[in-house]
Amino acid sequence: MARPIQTNAPRTPPYKLAGVALLLVGAVALALVYGQFRGNFTPKTQLTMLAARAGLVMDPGSKVTYNGVEIGRVGSIAETVRDG
Repeated sequence: MARPIQTNAPRTPPYKLAGVALLLVGAVALALVYGQFRGNFTPKTQLTMLAARAGLVMDPGSKVTYNGVEIGRVGSIAETVRDG
């Protein structure tokens, strides 16, 4: 006696899973690009400059250049205590 042929139910492609995975990959890529743009992945070195004169365009956020190439920005300005 022949058994009836068993057929599997039609399967639907995993559109929801693929959509969630695509959104997750896109969000991670955007976060990495944003972090790179903000400079989160570049090493930083703190530099302290002492000058006899102040006020020569030394505002917080001003560009710091070396031989015409931007190497950083002014983070903060503070006055040191004089000994007299």
